[in-house]
Amino acid sequence: MKVKVEKLANIDSAEIELKNLTLFVGQNSTHKSYMAHVCYELFKELSRLDSPTRNWNKKNKIISSIIRKLTKNDYEYFDNLEYTVTSDFHTEQISADEWDDFEQTVVKFSLDIENKIFKEIIIKLNNLLLNEINTIINNSFNGTSTVIESIYIENEIIYNEDYSLYFDMPLEHFNEEEENISTKLLTNIINLLINSLSSKINNYDTSYYFPASRTGFVLTLDEIYAGIFRDKFRGQVSATRLGEPTIDFIQTFADIKTGKIKEPNFSNFFNIYSKDNKSKQNELVDFLEKNIIKGKIKEVKNEQDYSTYFLNVNNTDLDLHLASSATLETLPFIVFLRNSNNIEKTFFVIEEPEAHLHPKAQIQMAKFIVMLSNTGAKVLVTTHSDYILNEINNCIKTNTLKENYNTSISKDDVSAYLFKNSTNSTTVTSLDIDKFGISNENFDEVLEELLDTSGDLSERIIDNES
Repeated sequence: MKVKVEKLANIDSAEIELKNLTLFVGQNSTHKSYMAHVCYELFKELSRLDSPTRNWNKKNKIISSIIRKLTKNDYEYFDNLEYTVTSDFHTEQISADEWDDFEQTVVKFSLDIENKIFKEIIIKLNNLLLNEINTIINNSFNGTSTVIESIYIENEIIYNEDYSLYFDMPLEHFNEEEENISTKLLTNIINLLINSLSSKINNYDTSYYFPASRTGFVLTLDEIYAGIFRDKFRGQVSATRLGEPTIDFIQTFADIKTGKIKEPNFSNFFNIYSKDNKSKQNELVDFLEKNIIKGKIKEVKNEQDYSTYFLNVNNTDLDLHLASSATLETLPFIVFLRNSNNIEKTFFVIEEPEAHLHPKAQIQMAKFIVMLSNTGAKVLVTTHSDYILNEINNCIKTNTLKENYNTSISKDDVSAYLFKNSTNSTTVTSLDIDKFGISNENFDEVLEELLDTSGDLSERIIDNES
C-alpha cells in the first residue's frame, strides 16, 4: 500500500510504499516520527472499518452518493438497463434461459461501469479516512497543518469471475414493477467492491506503536497513566502531554497490566487460541530473551489481576529498576507479543529499536525485526543505527543466496526511505534496494566524515612528533 502526504511539518510532499518491512532512516529532527505517526493512525483507522456499528451509516452514505453520481452521469444507460430488466420479469416463474440472459446483461453492465465505481469508492474511502486521520495528526502535532493527499493500493481487486456474489437479491424483487432494479443491482455491486477493497487494504486488525525511550515508560507507566486520566476526565492540569500513538501505547500496556481484555475484532476472533499464533509468539519472545535480555521476563498477578514484571536470571527474580536498560527497552515487545491475538494481522511501528543496545544486541534486534515481518505482520521502523541497517542487508543477502533461514528476507518485501534536511524543508527519498541490500548513503557520509577527521588528527600528531 502507498501513502502520499503533503505539508507534514517541514515535509512538503512525500510518497511512501509500506511493505512487509519499511525503514525510515535519517538524522534527528527530519520528521521520521511524524511520518510514522501518520502511517500508524492510517492503519488504526483502517482497522475500524471492520466495526459495523461505527461505520455502517458512513458506508451507506458512500454507496448512496456513488449511485447518485453514476446515475446522474449515465442517466440514459441506466434508464435503458431499467427498462431491459423490468420488462423481462413480470411473471412468477423465470426460465433458465431468461435467467442466463439476465445474468449476461448484468455482467455487461458491471464491466462497463467497473472503473467508474472503483474510482468513486477510493475517493470516498479516502475522504472518510483522511478527515479523521488529519484531525488526530493535527492534535498530536499541536496544530501543524497536515494533509494526507491520497491512500491507494498497487494491485487491482480480484473478485468472483462469474459475478455470482452480485445476485444476492430476493427473487421477489424481480416481480415488483415499482422497484428500481438497476439501483438495487448497483447497490449490491458497490457493496461487494467496497468489501473487497476494504479487505485488500485492511489485512491488519491491530496496530501497535512502540515509542522511543521505552525505559522511562516501563518504569513510570502507572504515574503517567494516572496523569493522562486526571487531565482527560477530572479537568486537572497534568504535565503529561503526549501524542496520540504514545497514549495508545500507554493505554494498551496498562490494559495488559490490569487484566482488561479488549473485545477482539470478528476477523481475528477465531485466531485468539490459534496454535500457530502461539508458536509465533513463543519463538519471537524466546529469541529476545535469549539473545538480548539474557534472562526471562516473569509475570506475577495479584488478587486484583494486576500484573507485575520481573527479570528472572538463574532462578532469581529482580525488580525492573534493577534490570539493565536493554531489558527495559525490550520488555514492551515481549509483553505485547504475549498478548497479541494474531501477530500476522498486526501492524507494528517501532521507533529506534536500537536504543540502549550494544552493537551486538542491535544486530540481534535487526534479526528479530526480520523474524517479526516474516510472520506476516507489517513492520515499520525508524532508526539511526548503521548496525540495524547492515544486518538487515545481511538478511537480504541470505535470501539472495536462497538460504531460507527465518532471518532471511526478500528485497521485494523491504522498502527504505532517507529523511534529509534541506533548505527550510525535509526531503524524503526512496533508497535503492537490490540483491546486496539497501544503499546506506546516510551512514556512509557520516562514516567518511568521521574517518577523514580521524586521519587528519593522526597526521597532525605524527607531524608534531617529527
